[in-house]
Amino acid sequence: MQNFLRKLSDFMQGRYGTDSFNKFLLVVFFILWIITAFAFGFWSRLCLGLLCIGLAAWITFRTLSRNYVARSAENRKFLKYYNPFKAWCKLTRRKFKERKEYKYLRCPDCKSQLRVKNIKGEHTIRCPRCGKDFKKKI
Repeated sequence: MQNFLRKLSDFMQGRYGTDSFNKFLLVVFFILWIITAFAFGFWSRLCLGLLCIGLAAWITFRTLSRNYVARSAENRKFLKYYNPFKAWCKLTRRKFKERKEYKYLRCPDCKSQLRVKNIKGEHTIRCPRCGKDFKKKI
């Protein structure tokens, strides 16, 4: 086993390996693979199967590539869109979890998210980011 791991380590020396974009592609691959198993009709199975094979080839190519510059540029471009989506999902989950205790509002000036206690009535709220005061009825 040690010999195999050493040979694998030697083989991967100088190669790009895996990153966030490859992990995302792998998740998409497995989802398509499961959909292919339940697909009806010859042509739909064939198309999804070919798509899975192409995706697997792309993942393998990216992992074994020696062109660090191109692969890291692809990953940066992917993260430019993925990180805001991930932050939105995280905020939405947090809003849902704390929906009974807190209310989330937007500052009318700087549009930042503010979390205030969910107490009925009219409140004067000061934005910590821009320092402006505004009134809001909860």
